[in-house]
Amino acid sequence: MSCACIGILRAERLDDSYRWILRQYRKKVIEDTCWFSIELEWHMKSTYTDYEKEQLIEVFGQFPEQEIFIFGECDRIFVAAHELIRHFGGMMYINLAVSKSKINLYPGKKIPVYKKHHNNPSRHKPDRWLVDQLFIREFFKDSKADYYEKFKLDPFLYIA
Repeated sequence: MSCACIGILRAERLDDSYRWILRQYRKKVIEDTCWFSIELEWHMKSTYTDYEKEQLIEVFGQFPEQEIFIFGECDRIFVAAHELIRHFGGMMYINLAVSKSKINLYPGKKIPVYKKHHNNPSRHKPDRWLVDQLFIREFFKDSKADYYEKFKLDPFLYIA
């Protein structure tokens, strides 16, 4: 199985303008990706040309099944997972973690998204349902606080 790894890092914390930031991020999820590997490790600039973006998307889309590791801060990794599922129909395994070292030490639970793609009650937005129900619930399952409500995709993907 092919493997890709995306790291999404941010220098400063989000303030009250997080919705605007995440709307911008949703439009260009690939541009904020600062670490990417598939078989070889590539160190890319923070912004890509159209040709580079096209190459990156082709790499993600060329395999029928693909294992993708996404690490970074919670608000960003969930939006990145949503973008990938939305563009590629869930034909992949996705694993999320807060840091690259955590993914390297313990890969966590890989969710076969493509098997669960059609088992959702919200067929008009299966990508949101998959991220909300599978990733966010799974990510915070051992937490006492109700992080699920805090990190559900709706407020992050809200477009005014």
